[in-house]
Formats: sequence, C-alpha cells, structure tokens
Amino acid sequence: MPARIRIFALGLMLGALGFACNETPADLREWRPSDHDHTSNPNAEQVQVTDAGSSEPGHGLDDVTIVAWQQNCTSCHGALGHGDGPQGPMLHAADLSRSDWQAKTSDEAIAATIRQGRGKMPAFPLPDATIARLVQLIRMLDADRMQQAMAAVAAGQNSAAPVEAAAPPAHSTAGAARSGAAAPAPTSAPKVGR
Repeated sequence: MPARIRIFALGLMLGALGFACNETPADLREWRPSDHDHTSNPNAEQVQVTDAGSSEPGHGLDDVTIVAWQQNCTSCHGALGHGDGPQGPMLHAADLSRSDWQAKTSDEAIAATIRQGRGKMPAFPLPDATIARLVQLIRMLDADRMQQAMAAVAAGQNSAAPVEAAAPPAHSTAGAARSGAAAPAPTSAPKVGR
C-alpha cells in the first residue's frame, strides 16, 4: 500500500507542476518585429545603454559591449585582440594590442572602421554608444599598458591604480592623418549558441 500512496503523491505533484508551468508570466509580452530595430532606430520600449542619460561611454565596460566584442570581433582578432582568432590568420587580422598601432591610430578612425568596415571586415551597424565602448575596449588591449598594470599589481599597489595606469591617452584624428594609418577594427563572427 505505501507504494500506491507514493505513486499517487508523485502523480499529483507532477500534475500540479505541469499545470503551474502552463501559466503565462505577467511581465511577458508578445514579440513584435519592431523589437529588432534597436540597432538603427531604438524605440521607447527598448534599452539604450548610457551612463546617467549621457550618450558618452562610461568608465567601465558593460555586458552589451562584451557581447558585441565576442560576437563580432573575437573570431578574427581573438579574445585579447592579438589577431589570433580562428579566422584571424586566414584574414590577416590586425593585432590590436600592438602599442605602435595603438599610438598612431585615433579613436575616431577605429570607430569609423567599425561603422564602415575595411578590407575583408564588414561594417557593423551598432549604436554609437556601443561603438564608443568597443573603442574603449580596444584601447584597453594595449600590451604595454597591460604589462604596466600587471607590474603595478605585482608591486603591491592598490587595485585602483592599475586601472588608472591602463587608461589610454586621448587620440586625435590629426595623429592618424599624419601617419596615414587607417584603423583596423573587429570583424564579423558567427553567432554562437542560442
């Protein structure tokens, strides 16, 4: 008899769970085609990531920037920008961590390359805030600054000092124009996992 009670209790519990799983959450709405217009035409129901209402990028990187980097850039430039992604050698992807490249390339040139594409790299129609943060991320990849930050951490300085030491200097368009350099930028990557 105890086996029948267990089976009955288990059946009752599974029935209750099955009935509860059919309930629609109160905060879930129907998907609309306009939900995909966020890259070129954000609407009031979509989220645009900015700091305190500003269109300027913040001090840190957000999840949107990291996902944009992973989905669009790492297959060619690699996780740390060395040009060693799976498609990097075949496409001769630029090593974005080289200090000489970082010094002669302006932020504006990097942003323009992301927006318009260059060579085998396609254009990425991303929001301006995301492109500005991708430029910020690319500046953080500078190998010399990374080594200085690591040395500061190893020397026992507080954790805030390496972040300040790793902050890139302001780059101007004039510097890129003098060197005649165009900025290579992230390339398209296949979408991963759903």
